[in-house]
Amino acid sequence: MAGIEIGQVVPDFEVTIDGKSRKFTELQKDKTLTEDGTLVFTFWCSFCHSCRDVEADLDKLATTYKGRVGVIALDASAGETAEAVAKFAAKKKLSIPIALDSRAATADLFGVRTTTTTVVIDSKRVLRYRGRFSDDEHAYAENAIVAVLAGSDVVVKQTAHRG
Repeated sequence: MAGIEIGQVVPDFEVTIDGKSRKFTELQKDKTLTEDGTLVFTFWCSFCHSCRDVEADLDKLATTYKGRVGVIALDASAGETAEAVAKFAAKKKLSIPIALDSRAATADLFGVRTTTTTVVIDSKRVLRYRGRFSDDEHAYAENAIVAVLAGSDVVVKQTAHRG
């Protein structure tokens, strides 16, 4: 798996949200999104089956942590448009912010090759978790969020990707 390693500082990158280009460091400072700069990105797209399996839970996670932790769906698929994604999100009644990166630079940065891979980044820009959003027995992303907010070590730092 290429990309930055768990425990490394995440370099600044850029995505588009609601038609506006936003840097990672700007998102960390957005107090309407996150209290302390903790951000979660789940690689997602409107046309993959595995995304349908997690998007309701992802949306719920974003609602649960709204204002405390920025939980964002990140669409790094070539060919997706902001209009098509917005239409799909409205149809599915998703309220989660959706970032677009059609160049897939973020996927390369994090070593992500499949959708539903989730990354949790703490307030100091350190990558604390990368892998599956969840499975039938584990809420990997939420467990990582809870640990990060508590100032604790993330127990499961990385899992195999599933997409």
